[in-house]
Amino acid sequence: MSRFSFLLLSCIISFGLHSQAQTASKWSSGFDWTKRAADREKGRWSLTDWLAIKEKNKMMDQWLSLNSPSPYELMLGGSYLSYDKHVQDGSSPDKSATSFSGEFAAYAQFVGLGLEYDNIAPENYSDLSGMFNLRLLGNSLQNTGFTLSYGMRTRDMTDTPATKLRQQFGQADLQLYLTKYFGLDIKYRYFLPTTNDQLGDVKEDYSEAGAFIDFKALRVFGAWYKESQKTKSPGATVESITDRTGIRSGIKIFF
Repeated sequence: MSRFSFLLLSCIISFGLHSQAQTASKWSSGFDWTKRAADREKGRWSLTDWLAIKEKNKMMDQWLSLNSPSPYELMLGGSYLSYDKHVQDGSSPDKSATSFSGEFAAYAQFVGLGLEYDNIAPENYSDLSGMFNLRLLGNSLQNTGFTLSYGMRTRDMTDTPATKLRQQFGQADLQLYLTKYFGLDIKYRYFLPTTNDQLGDVKEDYSEAGAFIDFKALRVFGAWYKESQKTKSPGATVESITDRTGIRSGIKIFF
């Protein structure tokens, strides 16, 4: 082999080795097997990961159950009533009297049941009312809300002649907080007309408007109220209207 051929062969071999090295370097820098494996590891699903997530969610649910407000609410209240009784036809003299009442309510989210008892000893009768409540606005008894109710009242009259008067009623109650601790409460109750053997035809409605102050779970309130009852005795030609107007004050405790 001549010297020229040897030099030419050496140049070709050197150029080939250099090109191969560059190709290998380019392939290595453009395709990282380690990076692809790491990416696949990030999206990998495993039973261990699923169990860890399940345990984490369980702990979050426990925290929420301990720190979320209960959907159940209870209220217990007592009132003192001071009122004036007026019969418009003058068949009986006007009189002033006092009495006591109590109330209880239980709610599960936006539905609830209520129970009321009024002991009107000066007039020899007592009222027992039960009702179903549907809260259309608001999320608790101690928040601004609007509630509709439907129930039954039984008036047990022990005076002569003794009788029981049962009336169904519908009620609308608006509670409005003006500040975080002070608010207004407006209530209207309409009793469906009924007929009683002793009293005859009976119609009645009840209105109340008042204010309250909350001290944590304790509420102190005062309200003006008016109860208007129309009766038409058997054989009578005109209705007798009896109005009871007064102040109801008391406390409520929320649980």
